[in-house]
Amino acid sequence: MRSHRLAARVSVIGALALATVGLAACQPTPGPTGSPAASEQPTSSAAPSGQPSTAPTSPAPSTSATPTPTATAGAGGLPADCGQAYSAQTQDWLYDAFGQLNPAEASQVPSSKVVDLLDVIQGAPNLNCYWTPPGETALVSNAAIVPAQHKQFVRDVLTQNFPGCDATGDTVDCERQGEQQQGVIEFERVVLRGDMMLTTYAMNADEALVDEAVADMLAHLPG
Repeated sequence: MRSHRLAARVSVIGALALATVGLAACQPTPGPTGSPAASEQPTSSAAPSGQPSTAPTSPAPSTSATPTPTATAGAGGLPADCGQAYSAQTQDWLYDAFGQLNPAEASQVPSSKVVDLLDVIQGAPNLNCYWTPPGETALVSNAAIVPAQHKQFVRDVLTQNFPGCDATGDTVDCERQGEQQQGVIEFERVVLRGDMMLTTYAMNADEALVDEAVADMLAHLPG
């Protein structure tokens, strides 16, 4: 009788164990600490529709699409103003020597004493740069585009007014120096290169600085 009870108890315990195992097999397996599985988590590239996945940034400028700005040319291809007609270093030298550029009375001092050359300048595209401090010191240069029909006339005028000037070459460079009765020392130089003519008149100015200014301006002129 006792053996029958023991067998019945073992049968009941075995049935309960099988039921427990069955219930455990039916339960879902939880993910890591309550977080969704890695395959279910959104990635940084899966941004909401219509919005960028990362903050927008300004595009880098393209050297091919954005050309370097150049100086705006004036009439006839001349520099637009005197600030573009000299290098920065030469401008510093001229400001130190003369102090002012194109003051209100600039028209009172011409870039040449030869009236015929002034007539050509007045009828052509030109740029006038007049450096002067108060007093009888000045440097004025004028770059002009000479019309084709006036080129030979300019050559003839230079030959007649500048002693020893050879006005037959492709580039003509003539100069002359004189002294007025009041002791004012004048220096005048004319360069004809292609259709561009640069006339320069200096009064009581350092001739070496005048030559430097002329050479620098020529480097910024067409032709």
